[in-house]
Amino acid sequence: MNTTRIIKTRFAHLCVKPAHLAYCLLVSCLALSMSQTTHAKTIQATTPVKTAITSQLASQVEDQQIIELKAIELPELVDKSFEKLTLLAVKNGLLIPVPHQFEDVDEKGESWFKEDGTPLLGREGVVDPHDSLFFRYADTGQRIDAFNSGFTRITAEIQVLSSQTNEIRYLYVSDQLTGFQYKPLTQYDQKAGIIKSDYFTLHTKPEDFLSWNDFTYSSYQGEQQNSLLDTLKFRMAAGVLFNSATITLDNNDIKTEVLAVKQGPIRTIILAKSHLTFAAIPVVFLDIRFNVFPQQFNIAVNVEVPAIISTVLSNPQATISIDGNNLLGSDILTAFNPSIPTKVDGHMSEREKMLLSQTVDNGESWVWLGTNAGFDIYTELHVPSNFKAPISLHYVDDLSLEEKPERFVGQGPNIGYKIHQIPINDTFRFRFDAYFSDTINGVTPQEFAFRIKDIPAVASQPIADEFNIAQDATNAN
Repeated sequence: MNTTRIIKTRFAHLCVKPAHLAYCLLVSCLALSMSQTTHAKTIQATTPVKTAITSQLASQVEDQQIIELKAIELPELVDKSFEKLTLLAVKNGLLIPVPHQFEDVDEKGESWFKEDGTPLLGREGVVDPHDSLFFRYADTGQRIDAFNSGFTRITAEIQVLSSQTNEIRYLYVSDQLTGFQYKPLTQYDQKAGIIKSDYFTLHTKPEDFLSWNDFTYSSYQGEQQNSLLDTLKFRMAAGVLFNSATITLDNNDIKTEVLAVKQGPIRTIILAKSHLTFAAIPVVFLDIRFNVFPQQFNIAVNVEVPAIISTVLSNPQATISIDGNNLLGSDILTAFNPSIPTKVDGHMSEREKMLLSQTVDNGESWVWLGTNAGFDIYTELHVPSNFKAPISLHYVDDLSLEEKPERFVGQGPNIGYKIHQIPINDTFRFRFDAYFSDTINGVTPQEFAFRIKDIPAVASQPIADEFNIAQDATNAN
């Protein structure tokens, strides 16, 4: 029987050495020659289940969705070196490596940094049950139906079940392929102060990454051709005990030092510490982890106000917000007006003023801004469940109001959250999340965010067979 076979070589997000590439092609050709004489079975993939959501929404969600999998769910990988493991997916019948990121965990359950001082839980660079594996849902693939004795041993199959689509998708793990270098999905150039992905670019001051400058988004097609955002704003107000005055500290009073940067194929983590000063005395201390993903970031902050400060200041309050740059015509929906949007027009309407009197209830703190021009932003604030102090929306739509520090006069709009009571002599933790998209037409902001943050059910099973995929001779057994 005559057979015609086509070899396709695809390296997605890969930087492959020329020698490695040449060898892969050579081995692939040898494999083709052998298969024509032995009629060996080739990789087959099941047809994916059709989803109930639209392809546009599915694409939006898949591009955003980052899955964190604890190694306890992958017992086959425990005790193996991070460097010896490669994730593979079947895409159009081809078994290809996909970007992934293993991370050590510290005793607080955070991604471990030596510079943080928190002890490592387990062994550095070796898979322990509490360690994390990150990958994109978009990089999962089809299932292998048939296989033959070949070149690379597969250690485990990872099954990913989306609760939204009921579709099962797959990844495979090999401990026989090494040396692949993946283009990072996010990057932080500390010297230049630039944080970027394929979707957005954020310029910051090199000496202070919390001081934001230009922000651009790739799909935006509106009239605002300069920076879409003005800056990120931190403010803290407190009463002064000895004269009943009130002081306000802002970005100009914050001193920030980057301690370390962890940049992997999936995400970048910036570890930093800051303090706010009053009368040249540090009064508030911040431990910061800035997690950057391709279309989202979150800022996790531990705030500590020492007990001695209570002899000088009282009732500290904090505000964190993002100031838009003249985003006129944008629609605003929040947890307090989830159905009928307000319109950004440079003036505070009565409906907008009413939003300020609302407080967050049951953790519902989301805010969505849609420019109707290829850029949407969705934000949330997360605080501990036992935190009882009021949290309200911070919202200003006023192009004539100057609120320094800022680069462009006006709040167009300034959106965020106000925490009405910061504990003294205790550590208070909050996390500010922001998700970017070109549009979420067809679904509500809540549904969009729910799908992005959905944690699929994950299962794994060991595999002892070998699959037909080429590899570098230095890695062959």
